[in-house]
Amino acid sequence: MEHTTTDARCIGAIDIGGTSIKYGVVTEHGNVLWEQSTPTKAAEGRDAVVARCCDVVRTILERSPDVVAIGVGVPGVVDPLTKRVQAPPNLPGWDSVDLRGALMRVTSIPIDVENDANAAALGEALMGAGIDHPNFLYATLGTGIGGGVIVNHALYRGAHGDAGEIGHIIMNAWDPEDARPFRTGVLEEYAGIAGIVAMAQREGEEVENVSRIRNDAVLREAGRIIGLGLCSALAVLGMRVVVIGGGVAQAPFVIDTIRATIKHRAIPTIAASVEVLPAKYGSQAGLIGAAAVGKAVLGS
Repeated sequence: MEHTTTDARCIGAIDIGGTSIKYGVVTEHGNVLWEQSTPTKAAEGRDAVVARCCDVVRTILERSPDVVAIGVGVPGVVDPLTKRVQAPPNLPGWDSVDLRGALMRVTSIPIDVENDANAAALGEALMGAGIDHPNFLYATLGTGIGGGVIVNHALYRGAHGDAGEIGHIIMNAWDPEDARPFRTGVLEEYAGIAGIVAMAQREGEEVENVSRIRNDAVLREAGRIIGLGLCSALAVLGMRVVVIGGGVAQAPFVIDTIRATIKHRAIPTIAASVEVLPAKYGSQAGLIGAAAVGKAVLGS
């Protein structure tokens, strides 16, 4: 048993991915006290993964019995009313899963579940780069492109939990509509990791990930495409602040080019005052975001 002695409240955090479940305890100010991970083993099916998540809750409570809430970040859409997890792309069989209900049978402390990109946005709002900005758009750039919308320091989910899905902004109206089942011509197709790597390969680079790309023009073009997508999102939201995280954001030129593109291509009222900020949290964004979900359920 490990008591997490601190003056701040301690929150259990669980970040569920297709490959691993990361978990630990985080203070309400965003300091990670400890963290671990266990394989998701998604191929074993929904019930096995849910049972594994219940075991993770037990582990957190045994190691840190002073946690006051637990937050969970998951891929897929989370219904804001029922909290059911819907159709995560990397968890087969999870068409509609009452994950929170299962976890609440393990403990009586407050538990909440949120989409992982929304959770990361909330982490930046409550503990990170957006803490001084009541309204902002969060974008996470990685395998896909996710987003979250913060309004008055709180997460805006939309009526059905799918607000902020900026990776699905359509960038190419002329892409054949039967090319794929859905997502034809969308932002993350061009500027997710696979799209950026494909761009580099067309330019003659033999690379398999963004970190190995040495062609500055490819990275600048990725930033330009992302910037154009964000111009559309900002115009709809009427926002002036963007916080950008995810692995692709760490590549040279990407954030600078996004900033320059928005200043050049956004509507004038936005372009004149837009702020493009790097996220505070990098590799721990999922864990911090999950903790923010737990913090939010406690209220102030």
